[in-house]
Amino acid sequence: MNVRGALFVLFVLMLCCFSANLFAITDEEIFRNFQFSFVNPGARSTAMGGAFIGLADDATAAVANPAGLTILTKPEVSFEYRGTRFDPDKLNSINSVSTSGVDLFIHSANNLDDLNQPSFLSVVFPAGGSTYAVSRQESVRMKGSIDESFVLVFPTITGTLVALADTDQKVVDWNFSYATKLSNSFSLGGSVTYAQLSWVNRVDNSVLFPDLGLSVPQFSTNIDATDNGFGFNIGMLAHLGKYASWGIDYKYNPKFSVTETSTGTGAFAPPEGSFKNELKIPDTFGTGFAIKPNDNITLNADLDYISYSQLTNGMVPGYNILTTLATPGSIAYKVDNAFEFHVGAEFVVIVKGSPIALREGYYRKPSNSLIVSNSNPGDRPLLDAVFTKRPDENHFTLGSGFVFGQHFQIDWAADLAKSTTSFVLSTVVRF
Repeated sequence: MNVRGALFVLFVLMLCCFSANLFAITDEEIFRNFQFSFVNPGARSTAMGGAFIGLADDATAAVANPAGLTILTKPEVSFEYRGTRFDPDKLNSINSVSTSGVDLFIHSANNLDDLNQPSFLSVVFPAGGSTYAVSRQESVRMKGSIDESFVLVFPTITGTLVALADTDQKVVDWNFSYATKLSNSFSLGGSVTYAQLSWVNRVDNSVLFPDLGLSVPQFSTNIDATDNGFGFNIGMLAHLGKYASWGIDYKYNPKFSVTETSTGTGAFAPPEGSFKNELKIPDTFGTGFAIKPNDNITLNADLDYISYSQLTNGMVPGYNILTTLATPGSIAYKVDNAFEFHVGAEFVVIVKGSPIALREGYYRKPSNSLIVSNSNPGDRPLLDAVFTKRPDENHFTLGSGFVFGQHFQIDWAADLAKSTTSFVLSTVVRF
């Protein structure tokens, strides 16, 4: 084994020293349809449906597949600006169920703020057969309100359980990457991630009796904390001759622990006090192929496995206003693991001597809704009506890129789906 190979093995062993502990969320409104996005950064990747593991030939490889950093032969800086708009009409939902003489009508209102912010910055330094990179990524961002109304109609009276939630959550990842060529056609790479969580969350729960004109506060939960976590990312990239490449990437994502406090003594209130709310960003494992039948066409396809089930290990139930009165330990939840498929293409045309890239892609985002896996039989119809699984969502992407001389590149992309629309602008400066 050469020196670079020995250094890389040592690097991987250091990464594996991070141990995994239990992590937990509650069954509050804010977690039932938590917004995660595992699309790779960069407008170029976004325009190709996020398929980039098998190509990974620019600075965003630090996140997509760090082994691809060895393709870069000159220092470069990459910057991304991303804007996302949420469509409340598609995120909101209405459901109903009747059981044991009780009619339940559920209304969910998701008013998430539009997001516009710098989301990725990377600096890459090639050195012989090895490459070093430092990058910053805003990997999680959610701000707004998620309000739920549960109208219970009994034969003699109507009552409404109301949960009003406000959240402002952000996770920023600092990635420190190293990649090396073990041969002309095979590279390995890895990143250590230092992640910072900032989280402000409040849920106010109350009971309304419209027939009596009464509003009775029940309890509130609060989070106002920051935390740090570590993760790592290991990738491999193999060039299969002149026209194809294959990549593998595994991400162990950070976990965070914050203090959540419950206050209130209403009839539907859980015990007052503080407890640890631990949020684990699901780990992912992906593989991808890139095929270049000629210098002007690139075809990409990725398959990612997302460990959404990690969200419920050690979960703390009984903080949703509909579950606080349930027998302790009677309710269990799950989030199904999922495969996410990405496909995209890039076509380069020459206009007046300058290359212009045209891109398009597609991916299907699987649901990561919290659903009930076990409960008392009498509670199950009501719980299944509340903890429903959202449908998977199709995303269609497109974009283009322009290269100016040998030192500057600009790309844009649009990611279009029923519930969200994202626009991405990114630049690359080579030295």
